[in-house]
Amino acid sequence: MSALTKPKDSGPAPGTGFTFAAFAADEATRQALTEVAQHHWHGALIASGGLQEAIEHLSNNPSPQLLAIDVGDNENPVESVQRLAEHCGPDTEVVVFGTVNDVTLYRDLLNAGVADYLVKPVTVELLEDALMAAALRPAQLASEQVGPEELGEIVCVIGARGGAGASTIAVNAAWLMAEEWSKKVALIDLDFNYGTAALSLDLVPSDGLIEVLQHPERVDGLFLASSMLAKSENFSVLASEHELSEDVMFDTDALDLMLVETQRTFEWVWVDVPRAFCHSNASVLAAATRIILVSDLSLAGMRDTKRLLGYCQQKAEKAQISVLLNRVGGDRSGGLNVKQFERGFQKSADFQLRDDPAAAGAAASGGQPVAEISAKGKLTRDLREFVGVLLGEEAPRRGLFRRRVPEPAQ
Repeated sequence: MSALTKPKDSGPAPGTGFTFAAFAADEATRQALTEVAQHHWHGALIASGGLQEAIEHLSNNPSPQLLAIDVGDNENPVESVQRLAEHCGPDTEVVVFGTVNDVTLYRDLLNAGVADYLVKPVTVELLEDALMAAALRPAQLASEQVGPEELGEIVCVIGARGGAGASTIAVNAAWLMAEEWSKKVALIDLDFNYGTAALSLDLVPSDGLIEVLQHPERVDGLFLASSMLAKSENFSVLASEHELSEDVMFDTDALDLMLVETQRTFEWVWVDVPRAFCHSNASVLAAATRIILVSDLSLAGMRDTKRLLGYCQQKAEKAQISVLLNRVGGDRSGGLNVKQFERGFQKSADFQLRDDPAAAGAAASGGQPVAEISAKGKLTRDLREFVGVLLGEEAPRRGLFRRRVPEPAQ
């Protein structure tokens, strides 16, 4: 297996004897690399060139423990990087930089095993942070026993209409995964002004989410961790309560980078996505591995679920899309029964959650998850089945699930 796809067992800390080589096509990048190397890796090789020059060098010389490569304006350098891997030793960490600012390229390189990808021009500070993190990565991976290719799942939850209960489902499913299944879970609330994720968990929202989205150049694991609200050891929330009089302006690339960085830290990332947000920021759907469309049994819900399904199928070709009917069998269901909804929708719903207004109301007013308020209630039981199916566990025989959710398309 190549060095870029093989999980590393161990690695030396930067310092005496730690070998570093870099290949950069422009003078400014070479100077920045030289300055970083002078502080941390004396005797490092800082050369002109890119992937081809690096391959030629490695063909005739020992592989360094840390390698920085300039891929220039190559829009698809993954194949070349894989060729480079054939000449790297088993402990080589690779940092790549280039001119293409594309989150898909970033994801592909990370999945190939690259430690980081930086968009030029790069500053001395950014280079130092990336190279130091890469140098220390083998020891960190060994302690966490997680391979570099293992990115967490992203589950986007979208309500077909206001009040369908999408936020409640996102909050409680994420909580159950973290607390009852002991998964490392993040919940991101993309409703900057009216989001309820923090409120539902008795957390005080900060400007953390806004800070992350407005400063993409600072997005890394440390910055993300400092911006999150910790509910428990396994469960963190990223949410803001922004001024109603101010619009939240941010670069779409920042959203993409935030999601990728969260995937690197958490096993499951739940994203509460307002309907309007997914139209103006479709990249959040493209990043999803699973999408849950939530609707009540109303005529408007049936219509808009169908419209949203078509939209998501266009924007998220790799995601597994499921439809969840909420508040089934109660006075708040919406007017239709399940058969009428599915007949008009022309598709069977994947999940159904029964109505439990007493438990849901007590949880909302107390700022607690439903499972804490009513551990054996029907809504909690259905939510557990829902989470169990997503995790690939067999659902109990009795329940309202039609079938298990298939794995996301590769």
